[in-house]
Amino acid sequence: MIKRILVPTDGSEAAMIGVTYAVALGKTCDASLLGLHVVDVKLLEGPFLRDISASLGTAPYINYQGNIAALLEERGAAALRAFQKECEAAGVPAETAQVTGIIARAIVEKGDLADLIVMGRGGEHNEWLEGLVGSTTEAVVRRAHQPVLVTGTATPGRGRLVVAYDGTRHARTALKTAATLSVEWSMALHLLVVGDSKMNAIMEEALGYLDAHKTQRECIRREGDPGETIVAYAAECNADLLVMGAFGHSKVRELVVGSTTTYAINRAPCPVLLAR
Repeated sequence: MIKRILVPTDGSEAAMIGVTYAVALGKTCDASLLGLHVVDVKLLEGPFLRDISASLGTAPYINYQGNIAALLEERGAAALRAFQKECEAAGVPAETAQVTGIIARAIVEKGDLADLIVMGRGGEHNEWLEGLVGSTTEAVVRRAHQPVLVTGTATPGRGRLVVAYDGTRHARTALKTAATLSVEWSMALHLLVVGDSKMNAIMEEALGYLDAHKTQRECIRREGDPGETIVAYAAECNADLLVMGAFGHSKVRELVVGSTTTYAINRAPCPVLLAR
């Protein structure tokens, strides 16, 4: 049950898409929202300021750090005002917080007292990433104890939910989450297993869980690259939400062969809910 949603925002277009999605979700779930802006402590550190001044061929003027801090804090305050305005317009209860620290770490810490973290796909540097998920989002997904929903869409859909399952521990958590949401949000559930016939046993264990919870579902097994197959199927069935485990394999393997999770949150045609 989702009753408190954390929504990090930096005021960027991508972040505001996340805000709009979270507000609509909060209204549907009768949940309260916490808007969070983190002033990046790295931008206030001496080495960073010295590097900037060196590149400009100048020396930092007196209280340069204080002035930068004030500008960053005001930008954060503006982002939170925009967040609060959307919540008030929708009649969704909300509060705001602004902290200084390492962005991903601060989001994860605040998320400990939330049921869900909603983040827009991208951030203030999104134009340089061409829509790809940034390092902050990936760091939050890896470390958060709560589910993280990454969206490039402002409006939640209530039609079809796809859950990708491979039998790993995180995938099992995703399956449980998907089953609960399917019932609570009245969404059709599509169970997707990627692999050859050796995955039939994995598929059967997932179906056993869904049957025990009396969840209406369809089951599909496809072969191919996991990331590409998951994204392609989500597009094929016009999914409104993709649920999957957050980084089911080891960090070393992900660095070598790439991550199915990262591929999905970058390429999926719908919001992606990562469970761990």
